[in-house]
Amino acid sequence: MRLTYQSKIRKIAIALASFLFICAISLHAVAQDNNLESRPDYAAVNIFGDSLMDAGNIFNLTERPPSPPYAQKFSNGPLWVEQLADELKLSPALSTKVLPSVLNGKTSPPADGINFALAGSLSSDLNVSGSQLYGLQQQIESFRDLSAIAPPNPDTLYLLLVGGNDYNEAVRLTPSVAALADLPEQVSDHVISAATALIESGARHLLISNLPILGQQPYANFLNQATPQSAALLNSLSTRHNQLLAQKLDALAATTQAEIIPLDLAGLFSAVVDSPTQFGLTNVSDPCLVKSRSETASVSLCDNPKQFLFWDQVHPTEQGHAAIAQLAIETLASAEPQTSPNAVSKLGLLTALGGGMAIAYLALKEGH
Repeated sequence: MRLTYQSKIRKIAIALASFLFICAISLHAVAQDNNLESRPDYAAVNIFGDSLMDAGNIFNLTERPPSPPYAQKFSNGPLWVEQLADELKLSPALSTKVLPSVLNGKTSPPADGINFALAGSLSSDLNVSGSQLYGLQQQIESFRDLSAIAPPNPDTLYLLLVGGNDYNEAVRLTPSVAALADLPEQVSDHVISAATALIESGARHLLISNLPILGQQPYANFLNQATPQSAALLNSLSTRHNQLLAQKLDALAATTQAEIIPLDLAGLFSAVVDSPTQFGLTNVSDPCLVKSRSETASVSLCDNPKQFLFWDQVHPTEQGHAAIAQLAIETLASAEPQTSPNAVSKLGLLTALGGGMAIAYLALKEGH
């Protein structure tokens, strides 16, 4: 049956209206997925590492570092993991406060996650502050014990950064290129072992950081006073560490379903040192806080810590940590989810376009 001219126009108009409505929905979905905040929210955050990650565990155990001038952690304010957690609207508990009662079954695991990190940790089971304090591998064992009692939420984010103490201590004690040649292989293996254990215990989203180029820290200049090649050796060791870690993380990612996201701390610190004013800093070579050898009293404190990258010879200021936190936020936001909703939305848009044009075509064809 042939359609009248008015019926034909009416049918085409209905088809086009439907088509435009579908397109509008699909375009909205694409716009939403292109937003950097469109990744799923993390339900909790678990943290592992050394003083760049420890938000108060070492202070709870030893009442170090002296606070003030420190802030019960090795900086003058919130660390990058704390600032990142705030951005994620999470408040992970310190392991020294909650872990004993959780492992004894007296309380449930904190909903927002746990910070297991301890200042002084090496990548092994050792700690530079003494045998009574644990290293990274014991942090991982604590998490494994916990996960056996209460399996972790699959939407938990895991943060891992360690290795600086391994290299700083090694160069301080044995500043020899030949003696330390195998150290990057060992330390990077320890990091991979820790990441593998986390994955085996249920971790599905891991943000794993490389190391800053360690010759750029004020501590390297201090070591140079006794052994002039110390800074160059630290540069070489940390550069090799980062190369090996990248290779090994790629290999691990190829054999697991977990999402492994590298954090390029080396690139960030190099950028800050090269262009400090772009990060609101003016001093990227000296520590704001100059301490006595006993670390019990400050000799001097800079007037403007917000313009310093380093709080002491090793650790960043709150502003330095803010730069790391921003890098972490941007890295997490730009990482491709394992199943990209963006790709699905684009497919939906193409389907809508094709379907709408097909409807209009059929309406015209029927009228002939």
